[in-house]
Amino acid sequence: MYGVPTDLPVNAFVGREFNQICLGRFQLQFHASGTGSISVEGRWELRDQTQTVVDAEQVHASREVFRLHRIIDVPVVRVGIDPPTAFSIYFENGWTLTIFDDSPQYEAFSIHVDGRSSVYV
Repeated sequence: MYGVPTDLPVNAFVGREFNQICLGRFQLQFHASGTGSISVEGRWELRDQTQTVVDAEQVHASREVFRLHRIIDVPVVRVGIDPPTAFSIYFENGWTLTIFDDSPQYEAFSIHVDGRSSVYV
């Protein structure tokens, strides 16, 4: 909606693990204890170590499975920001989660880091 800013506070998740992933019809939530969370309402992709898309945002009624469990409790080794369209989280197991802001009218995601103001995109 607003575009991914260059100063998105995703570095707070480096060295941390998402120990809980919550699934909802219109939202995913990635929680890292003691750090914060990322809530996703828009498009996302999960790629394995060969960079093959193994899971992605799709219409809820047509989904058979999620593969997000493959990044639970896996340390984040780095992040990348590709303003104004996306950011990526890279995991120790070689998998990558990319979250996009590709909607001009709807919120795509929000980031909540403990002790800081939340960011809504």
